[in-house]
This record gives sequence, structure tokens and C-alpha cells, in this order.
Amino acid sequence: MMMRRVLVRAARTVPRTVPQVSFLSTNSKLTVTDSDGIHELQSLDVGAVRRIKAELMEADANHDGRINSEELKVLLRKHKGTFKDREIEELGELFYASKAGGSISYDRFIHAVDVAHHTQATAPGVDANLHFRATPTQHPLGVGKCSVEYLAGGHPVYSEEELDVKLTHTPPVNLTDNIAFGTVKLLRWNFDFFTRWNVGDLTQQKIMLRAIFLETIAAVPGFVGAMFRHFRALRSMQRDGGWTNLLLEEAENEKLHLLTFIRLYEPGLLFRWAVIAGQVAFAGFFGSAYAINPAYCHRLVGYVEEEACATYTKIIKGIEAAPGGSDLAAWRTEIAPAIGRAYWHLGENGTVLDLMKAIRADEANHRDVNHLAAGIKPGQINPFYDPAAKFDQMLLKYVDDLLTIGRPATGLPQKAT
Repeated sequence: MMMRRVLVRAARTVPRTVPQVSFLSTNSKLTVTDSDGIHELQSLDVGAVRRIKAELMEADANHDGRINSEELKVLLRKHKGTFKDREIEELGELFYASKAGGSISYDRFIHAVDVAHHTQATAPGVDANLHFRATPTQHPLGVGKCSVEYLAGGHPVYSEEELDVKLTHTPPVNLTDNIAFGTVKLLRWNFDFFTRWNVGDLTQQKIMLRAIFLETIAAVPGFVGAMFRHFRALRSMQRDGGWTNLLLEEAENEKLHLLTFIRLYEPGLLFRWAVIAGQVAFAGFFGSAYAINPAYCHRLVGYVEEEACATYTKIIKGIEAAPGGSDLAAWRTEIAPAIGRAYWHLGENGTVLDLMKAIRADEANHRDVNHLAAGIKPGQINPFYDPAAKFDQMLLKYVDDLLTIGRPATGLPQKAT
């Protein structure tokens, strides 16, 4: 009798109808059906559809034939070699916000995978992280763009590959670019000359005085740019495509550089007065310039960040090559300030050298963002946090990992080369 009660109770917890792997085939073409109608698959074959549906069913905790944000994270965790934990959490949060807590059907997910893979196969070499969607289109997953307004931002935890920053230069292509490039070179030459940056050996004090002063100025452009874009959005009563948040994150990031550095070196009163004067002068200049020509300002910041990457590279090489016993060599083992270890996730034993590498990676990111922002057009979504671009990347990485070489029949054509 007891066994019967257990079986009855268990039966009540299991859905009466379990979603089955199914698809339609018309004229040798597979189709899937969702709320938008019937979609003909361009890349996936029968084997691919079956394997994807099997994984969707396994992740579908409530067996309702749909995938929500939590179930999406379960699905992606099956491919932990492809997706990092922080990436899975980010995609889950972004999906929840984009769908307002809703879910999607299996067929819609399969359709989205097919569209992403077919687009990649027919347009090889396109970086889905950086492509613009100037013409708004409905993404196959049905994700909206509103979340870009408040989910953009957040600071990355850099991998070893991302910390290995390459020094790059974006050549000027027009008069605005040449003026911006000339302005930065002139400012760099004068600042180096009066601070004697290239005279004598590097020391901790020399590096800190330069870094602290520059970071108090570097946090100005992002905030000024965000302010102007915010005001323009208010005047036009339109969304800003995530750019305001991105620029604010840049300003906050530069401020964290400063707040970390002053834990390593406490500047004197005269230095603080110089910072105030420099900030007032630069804020006035940059604000006026942004009101007239935002493209010039973003290109200017892009070139400034190129110089910043070069400066931090010189600092890092100086620390690594410093003779034992020197104050600079101490930074190879000196524990970084707690605020820096927490912000950049450097770990309990993160050193000042680790800190400098993380800050250089930040500057490289600002370099790329501002050079890209110099060429944006009205209505273009921030490509560094475009939900559609991120989900395209997720779908491509998911299906590539699912159907890797060595597993049963791939079900996908080889990528175009």
C-alpha cells in the first residue's frame, strides 16, 4: 500500500505530456514552427536538430517545452569548456531582462541557432561582437533592445590572453582625425618634456605622479560624453542605444584607476592644486569641443588611450626588467591595494604588476571603444553590448561546441573560409 502511494505521488509530479523531438520536412528542407510561423532551416540537418532538442529537453526543468533564463544557464553549463561562468551569468541576466522574465520555445531557439550559423557561414570574417545593427530588426530569439539601456557596463575579469595587450594605431583618415592626432602628439610631447618622463630611470614615485595626474584627467571625457548624449536623448525623447552607459562605465573605470593608485602614493597639496587646474582647463576644452564635434572628441580620446597603452607597457616592462632590490622590482611581489584586487579580481595575492596589466587592458578597451564611437551613426546600437550580437555569438559558440569534431555526425556544414 505504501509503495502504491509513492508511485501515485510521483506520477502527479510528472507532466502528462513530455515534449517530443519533432520537426517538419518539406521538399528535403527542415522547418520549425513557433509563434511567428513556419521557418525553413538553412544550415541545420536532422542530426543537428535532434541533438539540440535533446539538450533543450534535458535543461527544461518544468518540462513545458520552453526555455527560460535559468534553463538557458543550465544548457550553457553543459558546455563549460566553451562558456565561462561569468559569461553564462551575464547571458542569463541579459535574457531575463530582454524577455521580461519570459521564455522561448524549443523551435524558436533552433531557428535562432540556424539563423546565426547561416549568417556566419555566408558572411565569414564578421566579428559578431562588433557589428552594427543600424537597421533595427527582430532577433530570432525575440530579445528586445531596451535592456541595453541599463545592463550595459560592468567590469570584465580579464583572461591571460586579454591581458596580453597589443599596441595598435588607428591611422587618421580625414581632417578631424588628423587634428585629433596632432593635438594628442603635441600634448604628449609637452607633458613628457616638462615631467622629464624619458630622462633617467623609472621609479615608483615618477610613475605614480604621472599616473595619478593623468587618471584625474582621463575620467573627464567619458562623463562629459555621457552627459551630452544623455541631454540629447532627453531633447529628442529617444533611447541612446546604450552609449551613455558605456561612457559612464569608462569614466567610473578611470576613477577606479585613480582610487587604486592613491593607495600606493599619497600626493601632496601642490600636486592636488595642479590636478584641479588641469581638470578645470581640460573639462572646459573637452566640453566645448564635444558640443561642436563629438567625433573629434572620441578620436582624440582614442589616440590618448593609444598613448596610455604605450605608457603602461613601458611601466610593465620596467617592472619586469628592474634589477632585484630596486623599488621598481618590489612591485613584482608587492600585494596590490585591496580596492584593486577586488575590482579587477586579481585574487588574494594579486601584485602591483598584475594591477598594471589589468589597467593597461582597460586602456586598450577605452582605445577601441572611442575609435569605434568616432564613426558611429545616429541610431546605431552600442556594439560592445548589443543583445542581438551577444546572442548571435552565444548561439554560434553553443552549436560549434555541440557538434565538434570527434562527436557523432555533425549535422552542420563546414564553416566558409
